[in-house]
Amino acid sequence: MQFRIHENIFAHFPGLSLAVVVADGIDNSCIPPEVSEAWRLAWTKAGQEAAAYGNAQSHPHVRPWRERLRAIGVSSKFPSSIEALLRRALKGGEPFSINGLVDFYNAISLRYVVPVGGFDLEQVSGPLELRLTREGDQFIALGEEEPQPVQVGEVAYTDGRTILTRHFVWRQSRTALITPETRRVFLVSESLGEVGPQVAQAVLEEMTHGLRRHFGAEVRPFLLSEAKPLAEW
Repeated sequence: MQFRIHENIFAHFPGLSLAVVVADGIDNSCIPPEVSEAWRLAWTKAGQEAAAYGNAQSHPHVRPWRERLRAIGVSSKFPSSIEALLRRALKGGEPFSINGLVDFYNAISLRYVVPVGGFDLEQVSGPLELRLTREGDQFIALGEEEPQPVQVGEVAYTDGRTILTRHFVWRQSRTALITPETRRVFLVSESLGEVGPQVAQAVLEEMTHGLRRHFGAEVRPFLLSEAKPLAEW
């Protein structure tokens, strides 16, 4: 299988770096205590950090997402996943929990203040791409049964003609969600040029190490950019 970033994505997001990890043999049946603790600490610290900036959208890693998405016509009603997550952390209280893998990558997302997401590879057929949407692409939202209409030209992760995310890093579809039964996974984190490739490299190393340590996974890491837009495994 392969994952490709189409070249026109870099015209809208210059300097974009993606930390991608493909992992097999995962045990996601329970939440490791170390993951729960890391998630709790990241949640608390990120909330405090956001408070220091006054709000989530003013954080220097979040503000460029708002600017880049606005430049391609995305409404502020569709914030990046990291802005939405940081807003929740800012409200305080106990962090929510979904499952081990999701809690694991959400902790990394808040620690570095970058988007992180993932797809269950056993639920996709490929090719996986980051591209602009086309006529005939379909998106099924969480909790829905029927596809929603999607305008041509949105930035999206796709599996063939199936849209896996809307507005790049806004919302994931019900397709290929990570569950406790997930055994093969594609994790991805996006670092804008304003944030820098060094953050993407640090995220990549942490995802790689954590997947091996906490989930017993066999891991293949990739650092992708305009110079290297393709991952094959």
